[in-house]
Amino acid sequence: MEAARRRQHPGAAGGPGAQLGASFLQARYIPFFLILFTYFSGCFTASKAERWMPGPALLLVAPSGLYYWYLVTEGQIFILFIFTFFAMLALVLHQKRKRLFLDSNGLFLFSSFTLTLLLVALWVAWLWNDPVLRKKYPGVIYVPEPWAFYTLHVSSRH
Repeated sequence: MEAARRRQHPGAAGGPGAQLGASFLQARYIPFFLILFTYFSGCFTASKAERWMPGPALLLVAPSGLYYWYLVTEGQIFILFIFTFFAMLALVLHQKRKRLFLDSNGLFLFSSFTLTLLLVALWVAWLWNDPVLRKKYPGVIYVPEPWAFYTLHVSSRH
């Protein structure tokens, strides 16, 4: 038991300094998501011809979505992520009324965020009935950290 506690991520929920770590991490990511949203707001064009994504970009959507999934789950910043995603969605709908469409960069970022949301939903659904993680992450918003899953289920087998 002591070895598992030493391996526990210092900012993990329920660990030492959990409250300070979680709120600090969320505050630390606010400028990152503001910059992403600002960048995204400039990714619109009036031409539908520029509304496609090149092949190599399509190949990079999966690693990008996986990276954001890890950032959202391990950093416990789901609220910030979902707020940014819905702001991006609202901007897309607003610009569509002005007949402006996402260019390839905007499509890439929006596709990455959509894939991330799907991955987070699958992650939560997969671990929904895990009694230990449910106890560790109480509350309405349940997004367990990959590190907590690893220390609980994977490293304990070795």
